[in-house]
Amino acid sequence: MFKKTIYTNEMEILATDANLVCFSGTVLAAGVVANADGKKYVVAGTLIDATGAVVTQTGATGSETLTTTPVGILYQTVDVTNGNEAGSIMVEGYLRADRALAGLAAKGITAVKTALPNIKFR
Repeated sequence: MFKKTIYTNEMEILATDANLVCFSGTVLAAGVVANADGKKYVVAGTLIDATGAVVTQTGATGSETLTTTPVGILYQTVDVTNGNEAGSIMVEGYLRADRALAGLAAKGITAVKTALPNIKFR
């Protein structure tokens, strides 16, 4: 019997590596949904708050908000299948807006840009 496995590449979120500043931090496993193979991945470009939790957008159209205030953006994908893990959290640099802000409503984008003034989106 054969099993089909689809592999994905790390999403490139950088517009340029100029002024790239990252700090190590803990990425929490709580709230991360496992994929079909039972793996829990927090992908590059995910917003992370001060506790290490993933920040998401909630609310109906026109009244969208973020679950918490982000302090940075995850630089590389982290596997949290077996619990909390260390991750590299970007706090300064240049990111591709089409990837790092994809899926966020205008209010969410404004909130992210306000919370992360040292990250420039291009």
